[in-house]
Amino acid sequence: MRRDPASPPPISRSEKAAHLVQELRELGLGGTVFRVRWELTQRLGLAPWLERADRVHDVAPFLPLDAHPAEVADAMRPSIPEARLAELGEVADRAQRGIVRCFGRWDADYGDPIDWHLNPRTGARWPAGQHWSRALRNEATAGDVKYTWEVGRFPQAFHLARAASFFPERRTELAASLAAQLDGFIAANPFRLGVHWSSGQEIVFRAFAWLFAFSVFGAELEHARPGITERVSLHLFRSMSHVVAHRAYAEKAVHNNHLISEAVGGLIGACLWPGAHEAPGWKRDALAILDAEACAQFYADGGYLQQSHTYERVALQTYLWATALLRQFGEPVPPSWLSAMARGLDFLLAHQNPADGRLPNYGANDGALPLPLTTCDYGDFRPVLQAVSIATRGERLYPPGPWDELGVWLFGPPSLDLPLRAPALRSTSFKASGHHVLRGRDPGSFAAFRCGTLRDRFSQIDMLHLDVWWRGLNVLVDGGSYQYNAADLWHAYFMRTASHNTVAIDGLDQMLHHRRFKSLYWTPATLGRFEDAPDWTLAEGEHTGYRRHPSGCVHRRTVLFAKDDLWVVVDRIEGQGAHHVRLHWLAGDFPHAYDDGRLALATAEGPFSIAVLDAQGAPLRGDVSSGQSDPPRGWQSRYYGEKVAVPSLAVEREAALPAQWISVLGSGKPAVSVRSESWTVTTGELELNFRLRDRHLEDVQVKRR
Repeated sequence: MRRDPASPPPISRSEKAAHLVQELRELGLGGTVFRVRWELTQRLGLAPWLERADRVHDVAPFLPLDAHPAEVADAMRPSIPEARLAELGEVADRAQRGIVRCFGRWDADYGDPIDWHLNPRTGARWPAGQHWSRALRNEATAGDVKYTWEVGRFPQAFHLARAASFFPERRTELAASLAAQLDGFIAANPFRLGVHWSSGQEIVFRAFAWLFAFSVFGAELEHARPGITERVSLHLFRSMSHVVAHRAYAEKAVHNNHLISEAVGGLIGACLWPGAHEAPGWKRDALAILDAEACAQFYADGGYLQQSHTYERVALQTYLWATALLRQFGEPVPPSWLSAMARGLDFLLAHQNPADGRLPNYGANDGALPLPLTTCDYGDFRPVLQAVSIATRGERLYPPGPWDELGVWLFGPPSLDLPLRAPALRSTSFKASGHHVLRGRDPGSFAAFRCGTLRDRFSQIDMLHLDVWWRGLNVLVDGGSYQYNAADLWHAYFMRTASHNTVAIDGLDQMLHHRRFKSLYWTPATLGRFEDAPDWTLAEGEHTGYRRHPSGCVHRRTVLFAKDDLWVVVDRIEGQGAHHVRLHWLAGDFPHAYDDGRLALATAEGPFSIAVLDAQGAPLRGDVSSGQSDPPRGWQSRYYGEKVAVPSLAVEREAALPAQWISVLGSGKPAVSVRSESWTVTTGELELNFRLRDRHLEDVQVKRR
């Protein structure tokens, strides 16, 4: 039975009961008890009565940087193009007027003076006087809270402080603007009132920004606004107290990067107020949590429990901040942190496109960048990977460039003198996390294949998704996230199976999209084969996410990469009866045409095409859509709150199972010849031969003509 992939099927009472049981099973007994208690506290309005009143504490000894800002600027100026430095100055100019660079990508006008409760996309406002436990209930009228939280993270503090470092003649002016914004925020956000107190992670990231700004400007903020140091100190002490008091939610009910950042909040509090009676407990608990989460959240192969490259970067930047903090106080960095960061480094590096530092847009992407200390594009992972390599191995991965700035701010200009170790990129199977990279001789030609049983709270419903990069271009893409907290139709589109490069059966998802941030029936998947030969690489796996339905369908996929210009993907659906099968390929932002069953992309590196064939090699025609709104289809979002229209190829059939389709992806217009089980695919000077028996590819040979 065919269903609209954008619309969830109706749910009966018995199904609702079954889903509730499954949710409790996945949450566990301890998590369930905590969640029930937490929900009752919030819904009954008890949170304000259960909180203890805070107290005023001593002014914080704000932390100095290892290097003077002028030294950082002098060290980095030769490596940053003049145009990028000029842009930094312009971003700082606009920030003074309340026009803030959001999510590392686009500017939003929050007003002058800044309206700290404004959603700049809708013009609506969040209520300023509501207790934090109730403040988020106004989403229906205020929209996506992340657009308001973004200015509360104070990315402009980083921009103003960095601009003051590179343009010292403007320090006084920029310090005065930032001091006014700090005072404005404190006045508009009384303790525990409003949405800026509703997320511990947001509070901690705001602390990162404020502490960095004080480290750069020093006494100039106090000169610009007498008493600002004491006011900020009090606000930060209250903030860290609030984070520690409510950290159990991140620990028991969420358990992801929020727990890491909130633990660092306790560490910040302990370091800034060592004389406070809470400090020893804050520090002990923070170090214990960060030690445990370094082992739990970074898998043995370096993959991250949220199955998101963006969130792994967030976790790495948070550990980098904590590492720099301990080193400033002359304390040793726990080996578990260094080991986790090194594992994450190797995992992300294996997926990187060397030309621009980007990675596949896998998993949730909420635009987070806790330490925007670079002029590089938001999607460039080189700044964080360079800094992690410096912190964990005492060496650099890349030659001098703008990506060095983060590491220089955290670990000083001497980090530029560390030895260079150029990364060797090769095909790698990360079995623990279920990510597999098929690489060619050209570092810019590779594929990333998603296949592995989910072990923790997942990110997107994307099993067996395939990302393809050709000559440095992301030709077959992951759609991304777009936005989280508004327009459920769009959130569901980017999250669910139908938007990914995989197969959907009967209009269903591989998992149940139960609530906005909750899916049930985590997908089991198995990698059966991974081989890397000199001329080709092959990965083969399956998932059983559809077995919970009466059809008991299994999706098996084989990916064969003939280095460096050709991919063959075999999709086989096994089960009983006839079913609606939909194979989807989402391409990158390129001019395109669909003709004779072939989607042709006109790229800067030449033509690239996608064709879907049946088991006899005959074309299976589909349809292509780009930028469709109702229902959504043909969209990609690399930056939070921004989406672009891209071609979406869907091939759909009512098919008796087993059904097997073959996709040929490659440069130019590959020619296909089939004789019984023997296949020959040619493009340019490349000839690929193989035998296709049932679902298995055998006798692979690659020739150069």
